[in-house]
Amino acid sequence: MEEKNNHGIDVDVIEKHFREILDKGLKVDIKDPNFLDTPSRVAKAYKEIFAGLSHTEEDIKNIFKTCFPTNYSGMVFEKNITVFSMCPHHFLPVRYNVSVGYIPEGCGVGLSKLVRIIELLAKRPALQETFTQEIVELIEKYMHTQGAICMVRGEHYCMQMRGVKQKDVSTTTSAANGIFLNKPEMELKFYELIRSS
Repeated sequence: MEEKNNHGIDVDVIEKHFREILDKGLKVDIKDPNFLDTPSRVAKAYKEIFAGLSHTEEDIKNIFKTCFPTNYSGMVFEKNITVFSMCPHHFLPVRYNVSVGYIPEGCGVGLSKLVRIIELLAKRPALQETFTQEIVELIEKYMHTQGAICMVRGEHYCMQMRGVKQKDVSTTTSAANGIFLNKPEMELKFYELIRSS
């Protein structure tokens, strides 16, 4: 079995306790070939799904470290960034569709960097509201911008598979800072881009 990584996700512990959940909690026959290696598979899957918990502040800083000088003063906009997360209340999947924009202030980052930071944040169990806010906060903290804005649409399987069982319900959250708060027309432009592009 793999050792825990340097930042603390311990796959051995996950495997051990998931075996106990199957055996003693769910009363599943863990000798059944279908379940024999399930604890190990779940541990490996959790290591990937929750990889964001292993990243340090330095890892986040490195994503943003390369800056490209630019005189561009319009909006940099990315839409339809699809990531998966887990809700912190039931540890069931959430599918997020993210749109994000920012106004450079003499510096821009590679377009893939925004996707990478969103993917990293999604790999931590957190409320959708927190996830949304963190995206704009990290852009503000590590990039030279006049402002950042984000809208997230989430499909929460804890609402679709259990409880109210609303399979078509979605939740939308948004967060903004800088010019997007000071100039409402910039915020409107962002939402127009989402609708029209």
